[in-house]
Amino acid sequence: MRAHAAIGSEHDLRSRPGELAPGRPSITLMTHSPAPRRGRMVGLATALPPLKASVDEVWDALGKARGRRMPKLQSDEGARTRHFAQPLTSLMERRTQSQQTDAYLEHARVLARQVCCAALERSQIDLADIGLVVGVSCTGVVLPSLDAELIPVLGLQPGVARLPITELGCGGGVAGLARALDYVRAYPDRAALVFAVELPSLTFQPDDHSVDNLIAAIVFGDGAGAAVVRAGDAPAGWTVEHCGTMLVPEGARHLGYQLRDGGLQVVLSRDLPQMVEAHLLEAVDSFLAGAGTSLAEIDLVAAHPGGPGIFDAIERALRLRPDALVMSRQVFSEDGNASSAGIFFVLDAIEKARSSGRVLAIAFGPGLSIELALMRLTL
Repeated sequence: MRAHAAIGSEHDLRSRPGELAPGRPSITLMTHSPAPRRGRMVGLATALPPLKASVDEVWDALGKARGRRMPKLQSDEGARTRHFAQPLTSLMERRTQSQQTDAYLEHARVLARQVCCAALERSQIDLADIGLVVGVSCTGVVLPSLDAELIPVLGLQPGVARLPITELGCGGGVAGLARALDYVRAYPDRAALVFAVELPSLTFQPDDHSVDNLIAAIVFGDGAGAAVVRAGDAPAGWTVEHCGTMLVPEGARHLGYQLRDGGLQVVLSRDLPQMVEAHLLEAVDSFLAGAGTSLAEIDLVAAHPGGPGIFDAIERALRLRPDALVMSRQVFSEDGNASSAGIFFVLDAIEKARSSGRVLAIAFGPGLSIELALMRLTL
């Protein structure tokens, strides 16, 4: 079924709430200049740490950490299962910034190596062809970045370019694919390796009793994703056609991290879904128009697994049918929100479901930034 039946007509899209008020200046979407070359995303891989817990187990652990009985958890508030690098009892303990960094390095190195090795092996690429490594992570701050350690371990050339991305948060995975597309357009004989590794569980602050910290504890999970991007269309598999971003400055206070004495303190406002709903349609319409298409030509939407509130906001803003985000919701239920790595899990789930067609990938990061990619999956 084509998206015009699932999403609605062009007239419907432009006559419902959520658009900018009349007379308000429009926001210009920054997109990358159309180019004849597209990117093939090959060797898609994901990785999860070995420990697993249900949302009820996480909720009980939160109650013990706070020393009080927690209110009843609504059935749709948290991911059904989560994956963690360390046991729940350890995650609920106080950590110094040094302890958090040590734990991040210990586990991020393992996940990053695992997922990059899998992506490179599945891509069947000559390692000498990799000219750029894009490393994405916002849940640990280390210099040198993880990509610098990975390059010799993976057997890549020492002259490979590096692009570490931290401050784009959950939107970093889609933004990383955009930078890879830019690179292979400029250097069509080379390839780019993109990886995202996140350990949000290690950033939990037991002394932070804010709603933001509580929501983050039942929403986020640890994980990693990676892919190799080459120039050209994919006869089978993923093609990245077009990428873009829109900045919504008034949303800056709704999402992010603040580096404090005790480590990274999450900012996850309950108003974030309303901000997404108010601005997403304009961003998507402008982005797709720049790519010479529209929502009516989109078959599937791959939404970052941000949680039920974000899914509902996307569906309302774009007027999607109730089951349009089933793959994103499934990933959230099974793995939680793995921040920048989450989009790789959604793309992997879509591929495994044997779906096909034009896909709109959506993710949100601090700024507030709306990161978008127009892709095509061919079976």
